[in-house]
Amino acid sequence: MQRVETLQDEFNKFKVKVEPLIDDTKVLIQKVNKITDKVDDNIVYLSKAVEKVKTAIDDVVDFKDKIVRKVEPPIVDTITAFSAIVKGIKVFSETWKSKRPEKRYIKHDDELLFDAGNDNDYELEKEYDDINKELNEVRKKLEEMKRV
Repeated sequence: MQRVETLQDEFNKFKVKVEPLIDDTKVLIQKVNKITDKVDDNIVYLSKAVEKVKTAIDDVVDFKDKIVRKVEPPIVDTITAFSAIVKGIKVFSETWKSKRPEKRYIKHDDELLFDAGNDNDYELEKEYDDINKELNEVRKKLEEMKRV
């Protein structure tokens, strides 16, 4: 029986030493649980914040795309029109320079002011004739105005 009492005595000593450890472990587990709960709460908050940022970025990208879709066609059309005008002026200038007849001035009478020379292009001569006729009419009116 002495062994049982010794064992009982040792168990009581062990129990006295282990009880504070068990209590401390309980407190530690409670603190770990609180920390885990706070971490979970922060993760939820962080997830919501990330979702809001993602939504805001999507809205900005959509807005940019909307602006690009609305602005790009008029800009492209304007550039295309400007380019066409420049090309047209260039072609007109080159054509004008290549088909330009030698101009000779004629006396101020009812004859044409410019002579188209040896230009074989009939349409161009006709345009020059029309221009010359109009210039002669303007010249005559100016001379009449001088007399008055």
